[in-house]
Amino acid sequence: MGLVIDNIDMRETFKGLLEEKYFIDKSNIINDFNKLINRNSEKYVCITKPRRFGKTSIAAMLVMYYSKSIDSKEIFDKLKVSKGKSSDIKEKENEIKQYKEYQGKYHTIYLDLSKNVFSFETLDAFISSINMELKTDIEELYPNSKVLNAYKDNIVYNLKKLYLETDKKFILVIDEWDYIITNKEFSNKERNNYINFLKYLIKDNSFLAFVYMTGITPIAKELSQSTLNCFSEYTMLNDDQYYEYFGFTEEEVQELCSKNKNLTFEDLESWYNGYKSYDGKKIFNTWSVIHALNKNTIKNYWSLTGSFNEVKRMINYDIIGVKEDILEMINGNEIEVQLENYGVEDIRKESENNEPVKEVLYSKMVTFGYLTYYKGKISIPNEELKEEFIKALNDKKSDMQYFYDMIKNSDEMLEVTLHKNVKRMCEILDKSHMEKISPGDRLDHGNLKRVIDYSYFNARAKYDIKEESPDGHGRADVIFLPKEKNKVNGEIIIIELKVNSTAKKAINQIHQKKYYNNLKEKGYNGNVLLIGINYDQKEGKYSCMIEEYDINMKKLSTSESEAERKRRNEPESDGIYKRLRSSVVNPKKINL
Repeated sequence: MGLVIDNIDMRETFKGLLEEKYFIDKSNIINDFNKLINRNSEKYVCITKPRRFGKTSIAAMLVMYYSKSIDSKEIFDKLKVSKGKSSDIKEKENEIKQYKEYQGKYHTIYLDLSKNVFSFETLDAFISSINMELKTDIEELYPNSKVLNAYKDNIVYNLKKLYLETDKKFILVIDEWDYIITNKEFSNKERNNYINFLKYLIKDNSFLAFVYMTGITPIAKELSQSTLNCFSEYTMLNDDQYYEYFGFTEEEVQELCSKNKNLTFEDLESWYNGYKSYDGKKIFNTWSVIHALNKNTIKNYWSLTGSFNEVKRMINYDIIGVKEDILEMINGNEIEVQLENYGVEDIRKESENNEPVKEVLYSKMVTFGYLTYYKGKISIPNEELKEEFIKALNDKKSDMQYFYDMIKNSDEMLEVTLHKNVKRMCEILDKSHMEKISPGDRLDHGNLKRVIDYSYFNARAKYDIKEESPDGHGRADVIFLPKEKNKVNGEIIIIELKVNSTAKKAINQIHQKKYYNNLKEKGYNGNVLLIGINYDQKEGKYSCMIEEYDINMKKLSTSESEAERKRRNEPESDGIYKRLRSSVVNPKKINL
């Protein structure tokens, strides 16, 4: 075992994984890789995933399994790889045969191309240091090797000479391949030299039996067509082969939950799933699931993996439609878009201060694990990431700050609504607009609807929220239905919106359209709150009214704001009372 050859750190890493309480056996990927050994056109595999999806764990397992200097037979004989994975009997027999043939057959070369790189003044010095570590390992393994007598500052030359002398091929495992490309400390010239080094090290070299390369950023586009075109590449956008080995599948999380008596699968599912494989299977964030199980606590562990400042920068790019899309996704919606792989060429363009187009920006967010992409739609994967996006809105230099403030106040908004405190409801809504909207500004239905969505944002923890839902004889603006565990006694909330009208007319519409029909038949038994909210375009003020009914629609109480009483006492004129969906002519339009 050595520093580069049959790396001792990777051996210890995998041994540590085996000893963990919540270990998942991913060794069947070895069965897949064994079929590629020494196949010149197939032996190069690059798999890129977001951080904390188990990439290095797979690298450690490969080093442990293939390395001649590491006695791992007893370990792997207990793992899935030793049994084969195919449902075809003959194919399974071949897999078991290959397992025995390749286990401990090769010396591995492990390179972590992010480790200690800034301890050296130049990139060339860093690569030279790897070459010197290789020499130390050769001295240990082959003390009488002729290669040592003519050792050069050229790692590829030295490996070729060693192969010619020993007739022993290597398995090459490269971790963090893209670190030097993505790090802004390196110039474009250094990055280009690094890519050329990788090509020299990997491509068409007979001393390599197999190459596994991993990182976050795909090779993609031009490089995959020229410099590093030897690789078969699998990314967050196109992995139909190895997706199950990175992150946890639903079945694996259920298996882990059986070992933990405090957290349920449902607890983990809402917070950490949401990534989609090519065929729609759910993939969970490995890092967060393990931390939650070890700590018996459901919370946000993503922030431990790195800064979310990159998302703040993405949100604040002045690209048409991006901010609106982000708000829609935070609100639980999907956005249709056609994406291609984000790759190192896109990073080069960014370093040249070229602003990315929207599709490239979203591809980057999928690549880094901030979004997931399935069937032409992007979305925020889970509650953990949604929380991070909400935090990213909290930027006083950004015009998105006020959406953050609304979300922050949304718990109180729900509480005062359930207590029928219409005065405080209006105060919260008025305050939300104080800095964003001035009297006389135009506020169309979509924008006002978004204000209501965010004012009640945290209500989704307790309610299933239906928007523009076809209930009764029309479509209600918003209906809050209690989630299953509170379905019997929880209050139902039905909201109708108006502009330049009255909250009473909004409630009258609810009655006219009977949006509350069939609630009892659907299993709901709590009281029903009918809420009318009106926005006065001229004054820039809200008025609210709540009528409370039992499930049989027997009226229990009525509450209305002072602004609503005044509004209803004003004479209608000029036909200005319009439904919110009608346009209001004004030269200045609010863009929320």
